[in-house]
Amino acid sequence: MVMKSAGSMPPPPSVNKTFENSELRITAQLVRKATSDYLSNHPSMAGSFLRLAFHDGATREQIDDTSFSGGPNGSIRYELEWSENRGLSKPLQVVTTIYNELESETALSFSDCIALVAVESLKFAGGPNIHIKLGRKDTTNPDNRKRKNILRGETDRSIVDTTLPSAALDSDGLRLYFGALGLSEKELVAISGAHDLGRHVTLLDMPTSCLKNLSRQCLEEAPVLMPFVSDDPDHFSNTYYKKLLKWYDRQVELGEVAFIPTDVALVVDDGLRNYVKYFGKHQDAFFVTFESALLKVIDAGATSSQRY
Repeated sequence: MVMKSAGSMPPPPSVNKTFENSELRITAQLVRKATSDYLSNHPSMAGSFLRLAFHDGATREQIDDTSFSGGPNGSIRYELEWSENRGLSKPLQVVTTIYNELESETALSFSDCIALVAVESLKFAGGPNIHIKLGRKDTTNPDNRKRKNILRGETDRSIVDTTLPSAALDSDGLRLYFGALGLSEKELVAISGAHDLGRHVTLLDMPTSCLKNLSRQCLEEAPVLMPFVSDDPDHFSNTYYKKLLKWYDRQVELGEVAFIPTDVALVVDDGLRNYVKYFGKHQDAFFVTFESALLKVIDAGATSSQRY
């Protein structure tokens, strides 16, 4: 459990700072252990936890030179009705349970907990061991779903008018969207590699009642999820890029991949395809770039001087 200070007199500032760092570290370790314990029995949830953190953080938008809206603030709790967030009810419930089992007076915010669960999930799945800052501030309202400042490319599919990325964006739309979050082209290709752990909702084994009336609850409780990449979908690697190149060369077999338009956009664009090729050959470089890209999304607004 989280430690509490003893005595009625507060410790000197330097001691208190050390104590707070120790308290946060112990709490972060509890969250990480609870996550790995859960994943030991439910390994297919790793990608869902990673997606939850991305969707909580990627709503960040710069309004003017000094102000931002959205970002990693726990607002995902109030955004489950958004079509972009379909399938996130279950991972959110698990994170909520982990958070509620902590001491009620912990300094850890709910958005901190979301981020910690995500990076521990990535580690559990064989990905990089990422340490994050803490100190995110939670909100009690949903973030804006529509951008205040619409970004426009030259095509209809490069118009970015939502704070979460549309699955229909073309390569220029992806550049605009992720560029607004501070990611380079190399980093946008890297963070797309999260789909190596991704899964789609399918209609397979759906109850007859759901097939007649496909409600949101039916989609959230879909019994069969299809992975983006069928090979070892619970292990994080650079397989995603190898399969993209195989798809580009028209060599994939039926059921081998289940890409969405933004995946394909990476490999049909000459510039972005160079990074797909590079990450397909160099997994270590992919992991390093993925870490820098993910931190730009989920660490925004975190205030701690140390990483946990």
